[in-house]
Amino acid sequence: MLVRNLIEAIDEVTLNLQFDGEDIVITGITNKSTEVRPGYLFICHKGSRFDSHEIASEIIKKGASFLVVEHPISVDFPHVVVSDSRLAESILSALYYGDPFNKLLTIGITGTNGKTTAAHLFHHVLKTLGSNGSMLGTIYYDILGEQKFHHDNTTPDAIEILKAMKNTVDRSGKHFVMEVSSHSLAMKRVESVKFDIAALTNITRDHLDFHQTFDEYIKTKLHIFDLLKEFGIAVVSDEFEHIVNKRVKKVIYGMSENSDYRILSAEIDKFGTNFVLKSRFGEHKCSINIPGIHNAYNATLVIASLCELGYDIESIIEAIKSFEGVEGRFQFIREGALVGIDIVVDFAHSPDALEKTLITARKIASGRIITVFGAGGQADKGKRPMMAEVVCRYSDVSIITTDDPRGEDPEEILFEVEKGVPSGSPYLVIPDRKEAIETALTLANRGDMVIVAGRGHEEYQIFSDERKIPFKDAEVIRKILLKEYEKEKKRV
Repeated sequence: MLVRNLIEAIDEVTLNLQFDGEDIVITGITNKSTEVRPGYLFICHKGSRFDSHEIASEIIKKGASFLVVEHPISVDFPHVVVSDSRLAESILSALYYGDPFNKLLTIGITGTNGKTTAAHLFHHVLKTLGSNGSMLGTIYYDILGEQKFHHDNTTPDAIEILKAMKNTVDRSGKHFVMEVSSHSLAMKRVESVKFDIAALTNITRDHLDFHQTFDEYIKTKLHIFDLLKEFGIAVVSDEFEHIVNKRVKKVIYGMSENSDYRILSAEIDKFGTNFVLKSRFGEHKCSINIPGIHNAYNATLVIASLCELGYDIESIIEAIKSFEGVEGRFQFIREGALVGIDIVVDFAHSPDALEKTLITARKIASGRIITVFGAGGQADKGKRPMMAEVVCRYSDVSIITTDDPRGEDPEEILFEVEKGVPSGSPYLVIPDRKEAIETALTLANRGDMVIVAGRGHEEYQIFSDERKIPFKDAEVIRKILLKEYEKEKKRV
């Protein structure tokens, strides 16, 4: 592709052009210095920790043919200065990769909680119904089932998204499902993507360290509906449909009478959630192999979306039955049976997510609930005491411990969480996470349930940029249980 064609596409954000008009052929596009090859167009960004404008000379030496920058650079080299390099990246990526979303059933899910389960469920159902496709999400990226890998970002940058879409199209994929984080919406990562389905699960307090105010957070989330295709559909939970005032086709799901897809009743046990769903297609019995009314909502979101796209409702419901859940989302640790207790690992790390998890636990636990939790560093500090209040309200014993401090003082984080503990609530503060988990398992009697919340599938505990240690809650729990089980056997 020629540079002049790319430049024309970003005219709306161009401030200054240093280019003599000669035909420069672009053979690739990137914003990562390690990926630069001869003939590449490189996009400079100023981030919170690093400004790639500072290595422009190095990028040129690697063979880049053209630069996109946000401020003038001190090298004599073809480049364009733009007002927003991230918006420029989104526009250029879509053009370079040929708007691949137009050749795919493209589904985007946003919301404070539920994105991961919904994305995996969409992907599972579509594959079960015969559609080959890809998924981008928090736990891993799945490109046509051939490449599964973890990524640090729930939603990657625009280049990665559009490249993955093009890859999916080129290899005869039919659908593309992705979690769409508020960060990605704010940072223009999906600005040039167009969705057939844009889904909103919920909006509750989170990420206020980044968005500053809750109103700004809401506004950012709702921007996903500006990115619908001409005949795209907004699928929205009944609890939040009143805030979606955009002129789009809106389908509502939930438990209220105004829901187009309405959950009439639900029964929850350790093995999953059974519910009755009413829609224009009649009443149907549905089930999903994960406990929790919020998972009935996740299943209904998928049913509503795919029905509106023309899929058969009974086929969708049948496909959902074989969904095995998502790692780290109300995940039972089977080894708990060795000691007669239920142990659950869950990703819940906001007040709302913790409440949903613990309400579910209350419905299915036969004994006490003992909860291990903490708050991450470099994140919304205001939610820390709120998390403690919620956990103590639903738990018989609460254990506050370290999550991912990310450079903050762990003791200070624990202190801020502890402020939310209601007077008289039984709780412990144990900074070492492994010790906290061991204590919870020691305190538990047969029939009790231990919830280890906050980190879910994550494999490392991040103390700082320089210190990241292997730590996966499920594996730590299994090792503790097996060690205790072996001890018990020797005693017998």
